[in-house]
Formats: sequence, C-alpha cells, structure tokens
Amino acid sequence: MSLKYNEEFKTALRDLVNNSSKLMDQFDRVRCTEWIHKLIMLPDDSLENIKIRNDYAQYLRIMVRAGCLHGIFSESPPKTIMPFPEAMGKLIAAKIPTLPPMGPINVYMKHWSPDGRAYVAIKPIPGKGVLTYLSVTPQPECPH
Repeated sequence: MSLKYNEEFKTALRDLVNNSSKLMDQFDRVRCTEWIHKLIMLPDDSLENIKIRNDYAQYLRIMVRAGCLHGIFSESPPKTIMPFPEAMGKLIAAKIPTLPPMGPINVYMKHWSPDGRAYVAIKPIPGKGVLTYLSVTPQPECPH
C-alpha cells in the first residue's frame, strides 16, 4: 500500500516542480522550495508519516497551481510537521479568536482493513458516547 502513496507523492513533486514557475512572488518560490525539501526529508517509516507528507504535498500542489501561497504555506516549514488536519485546525482557530484553541486530535481507536479499502476510527465524546468514522472504497470492477 505504501507504494501507492509513494507514487502519489512522486507525482505531486513532479507537478510542483513543473508549476512552481507560476508563483508570481519570488518569496513564494523560495518558501515552496523549502516546503518541498522539508516534505522530501520527512521519514517514510510509517503509513501515518507518509500520509502526513502526502496531505501537505497535495495542498501545496493546489496552491502552486493557483500561483499564490497562503495559510500554512505563508511561512517557512516548522521544525516538526504536525498532521495536516491539526495544522489547518490551528490556522482556523488563530484566525477566528472566538473558537477554542486546537489541541492534538486524539483518536481512541483506528484500524485499516487488510486490503486497505476500509478504515474505521472511534473517538470518545466525554459524557455523550463516541464519534465513529467509517470510510470504505468500493472494490474496483474487473474487466471481463
């Protein structure tokens, strides 16, 4: 399964390199290079790290194609990169002061099916029960 994610990352990198000239601001081009370097240097020793790397790469890819970096990419990459949803949550919480501050997103239990087509995550809601997330990818149809 990680081969699929590695190929996705390589495709994103090729696209970033080919489209980085669309960034109008020279400082955006420098930050884009810094982020690409940081993402390349992330260890790919676990599926979670690979997914973090790919999430950032895909979002950076969207911004580069649009020709402008903003949000989490408006600064140089931090020393330690947190999971993408957590980083976006912190960014949104910083922009809207009435929201409570974001903390780490703790999942009580998470599991991938052996074939990698299903994922379930369960998180307790204090005094309310649990929040359950299930994602299933349909089996690809085989040509007859």
